[in-house]
Amino acid sequence: MNRDRYLVKSAGDNIEGTREGLAKFLQLLGQHREGVIVVPHMNQVKDTLLAHVLNDVSPALADTLFRKREHVFSDGSRIQVCSQQTLKNFRRSPLYLVLWGSHYAIDDVEALDRWGAVVFVSWQSIDYQAWLQNHDNVSVIYDDGKPDTHI
Repeated sequence: MNRDRYLVKSAGDNIEGTREGLAKFLQLLGQHREGVIVVPHMNQVKDTLLAHVLNDVSPALADTLFRKREHVFSDGSRIQVCSQQTLKNFRRSPLYLVLWGSHYAIDDVEALDRWGAVVFVSWQSIDYQAWLQNHDNVSVIYDDGKPDTHI
């Protein structure tokens, strides 16, 4: 199976990196028709960079996605949002956007068998180094050029 892998090298809370990752995800949604956004934790998702970026794109989309954890567009394409912990319940999506995940999140998505594209927005470089080494087809679509932010 052909899989497309996209990396946004973003250190810490870089809103531009989140914006670039979401833009690529939405572009790929046109091809895949269904996608899942994976965040570290759902309980604080309304206060994250994702919420700010989605509100810039479409406040109605942000509201529906955070309230119902799903948004269906008029053309039938669909976005869902889940936490890394509940990813196991979203195993059949052809497209994933993994936001600020650890290397465990990438490993979890790689282990799924039906996806065709993944966009990974990093928080620290340590989380994507092994991914880059293990897969020669990871396209870096954004690099903020900043050193890691340790929290």
